[in-house]
Amino acid sequence: MKPRYHLRFQIAPGPNLVADSQILADFCNQHNVEEVVLFVAAEELNNGLLSETEETQWFDTIRTAKQVLKNAGIVVSLNPWMTVLHTDRGRHFPPDRTFAPMVSPEGEVSTACASFADPAWRDYIKHLYGRFASLGFRVLWVEDDFRFHNHAPLTWGGGFEQPVINRFAAKIGKPVTREEIVRAILAPGRPHPWRAIWMETWREIHLETARIIANAVADSSPVQSTVGLMSSHPSSHSTEGRDWKALFEAFTVSGRVAHRPHFAPYSEATGKTRDWSFMMLDVQRNFRPPQSEVAPEIENFPFTRWSKSDAQTWSEMALCQFFGSDALLLDLFPFTGNSANREPEIGELLDRSRPALEWIASRFSKDMQTEGIGTVWKEDTHAHVRTTRGTSMSELNADPFVAGNFLLPYGVAASMRRQPVTALMGNAVWALSDDEIAGALAGGTLVDGDALDILTRRGFAELLGVLFSGWEDRDHSLYSIEEVVSPRAGTDVGLVFNTNVVPRIARVEAMPGAEEWTTIITPARQRVGAGIVAFENRLGGRAITFATPGPACLPRSFQRQRIVHQAARFVSRDTPLTMVTGGAYLMPLHLKNGGIHRVAVYNGSPDPARPVVWDSRTRTRPPRVTLLAPLRDPMAGDVTPLHAPSGETGYECTSSLPYHGYAVFEWDDA
Repeated sequence: MKPRYHLRFQIAPGPNLVADSQILADFCNQHNVEEVVLFVAAEELNNGLLSETEETQWFDTIRTAKQVLKNAGIVVSLNPWMTVLHTDRGRHFPPDRTFAPMVSPEGEVSTACASFADPAWRDYIKHLYGRFASLGFRVLWVEDDFRFHNHAPLTWGGGFEQPVINRFAAKIGKPVTREEIVRAILAPGRPHPWRAIWMETWREIHLETARIIANAVADSSPVQSTVGLMSSHPSSHSTEGRDWKALFEAFTVSGRVAHRPHFAPYSEATGKTRDWSFMMLDVQRNFRPPQSEVAPEIENFPFTRWSKSDAQTWSEMALCQFFGSDALLLDLFPFTGNSANREPEIGELLDRSRPALEWIASRFSKDMQTEGIGTVWKEDTHAHVRTTRGTSMSELNADPFVAGNFLLPYGVAASMRRQPVTALMGNAVWALSDDEIAGALAGGTLVDGDALDILTRRGFAELLGVLFSGWEDRDHSLYSIEEVVSPRAGTDVGLVFNTNVVPRIARVEAMPGAEEWTTIITPARQRVGAGIVAFENRLGGRAITFATPGPACLPRSFQRQRIVHQAARFVSRDTPLTMVTGGAYLMPLHLKNGGIHRVAVYNGSPDPARPVVWDSRTRTRPPRVTLLAPLRDPMAGDVTPLHAPSGETGYECTSSLPYHGYAVFEWDDA
């Protein structure tokens, strides 16, 4: 397998069309870009959904550009920039078309975004994809405006139009208003039955639309074109009731479908936030069919090195390659329609990135699976969560990444699927069945304050060894310090930490047989409750409970890292677990296939580091290590064995790992 560059690019209609197409073709041939994905009316060149005149102008433009690129040996795909449209941003519906606008849960009406349930819009999108498919593209992409949420300036998004409400009313057998629906689906406490029916209505509308697009492509394309879907955050799609399997089936043409997962920030972001990208790429693997083509979006907005450094862009490309991506969809050029030769530094970026990407592609494949502490997150989570005030659609949110946000920056390997050791954290626990919870608690489990509250309500406190008696709120309580009270915590007894910035904290007491590792106290050293409790339950499982909800919010330190590693060792017991020390924000990505292990350690701190990989597996020889520095050729490194009092052996990379770089440790079970 080799890295494949697929370049998203906009060529503007006008007198420079042929010349700009040839310049683009030359750029691709000079920089190993094998495919161009042409935009249709994107961003700055978008007036909204297309009028008949605009549609014809863009059709002629794309036809000409495609032919020039094809003559130069470049494969061409297509990216219409809109289905219902992303956002109003001053736009309006074209005067020669009549569409039903999107309506928000607040009753706001869009000026440019159409309703998925509108028959006129459905005829429009069927015609648009069918017409452009007739030009014969390899892939026709469906943009991430294929969603109900996030259509600014609407509050939350759309999908509350009368045609949708009418369909819902038919399901429940009586007339209903938008206000009644919103009140019901957001009602505090046990989810109202209407919530599931409303999500089912949205799901059916989306699936119908997907089939319309896929059938239009299949019926019109002179070649066997594929339909590809861009997706955004799985949590947002859960509110929409998305059934990923059914949706990919609806988009499948002749057994093929493609996926463009979003996974990284659009502009420069500090490396300590990279855990989000790890988990975004990992969790979306659970939803798509195994045969789908995967091409993550290498995003840069509003473009050039001034928005995102080449080092970060390279690092994101490398991460995609670790996950075995089939291609990299490069969104690097401005959308304004300038010639490709106006941005020569982009070619330099692609050329300098390629040696490391080729090295990764030769060793990592898409059949490798992540290992570490697992998180189980279900696509229908938002049908189960409990709201508190019932006033905002955001109350349905359940973050899939609470555990990973906590563990990965501390150097603990994590996986977005069930593992022998599980983290039950955040309000997503509402979506798990009693059997699933009991199964997790029979193994090793990390639990945060939010999950403790939920598990107590559901009758599982006895298996955690803790008593939960409510919440201490920041504005009504003096908690401020967490103190180590047990040597089993892995650091010195009497060491104290800041809890002063935590918005709320659970009141927790250890049951008989459980051990309190830390205590929450006030500035006057008055006890508030236990901070961390360790317990082995009657099922043989081990649990560590944190009083803090989402403990990633606690100020980080190397002492806290030792406690977190000790907690991970306690709950994992005999289960091998990879952990990393040697610097701040060293994040491990442990991928395995059969007996082959590859651990890519990312340095998310500007300080250079010498990562140490700790793993309890017995091995006869040390791992191989390769350093991948941004925009540099791969370099072989050396390792030095280190021995811990716990009996673990660690292997230290003796070379310095720079910011945004990866140290790749490789070994097998033999």
